Amino acid sequence: MKKFLLVINVIFILFFASCAPPVYLPNSINAPLLKEKGDAGVGYNKPLGGHDIQISHASSENVGLMLNGTYLSESWSDNYRRHKFIEMGMGFFHQDEGFIQEIYACAGWGSNSLKEIVLFDSEDARVSADYIRLFIQPNLGVFQEGFEGGFGFRVCYINFYNINYSNIDFQRTKILLEPVVFIKLGPPVFKFQMQLGNSFRPFEDPEGRGDIFYDNRLLGAGFSIMLNIK
Repeated sequence: MKKFLLVINVIFILFFASCAPPVYLPNSINAPLLKEKGDAGVGYNKPLGGHDIQISHASSENVGLMLNGTYLSESWSDNYRRHKFIEMGMGFFHQDEGFIQEIYACAGWGSNSLKEIVLFDSEDARVSADYIRLFIQPNLGVFQEGFEGGFGFRVCYINFYNINYSNIDFQRTKILLEPVVFIKLGPPVFKFQMQLGNSFRPFEDPEGRGDIFYDNRLLGAGFSIMLNIK
């Protein structure tokens, strides 16, 4: 399984390769597709932005809770990148004859620091920043025996603070749209999951700078464990 996930992420990295160090790294979308009260899920995804843990629980027949976290720490040569993020939220879901509709609202806090050569000007980029992210995310999914799949659409507001940087600048607040397609394959308890999407801005940057420092890759592969704790 580890080798399989490594191969998938290497392919993603080669296909979506970027030339600038991102300050904002989107985490995997949590689309739990809860079906009834007592359902719970624990998932792991390996996106380009680190390691994602996703927890969800149906506290009632139509109310779902989620807790998501991301961690990344890597270094090479004299460069490094460290990223951590946690968020929690609540939403509503409804399932009927193989279809699931759900919508979640979440608030989270993140911190990112990096030192990396910026290839387009051959200079060191050093930046650290904390940020708050708020989002609304509707999901639409289908399920049958051995398969779940669907579409998620995350609308994010991001606000950076405690910013320290050298040689670069980026927009402090941002609205991002993050659509993703996902699939989950396997028995009810254990599923392999994959997702592929994008993160993009719907409005022009009035300063005309900084978009390259927001990673636009939203993808990953991993697994999830579903429980019924009634």
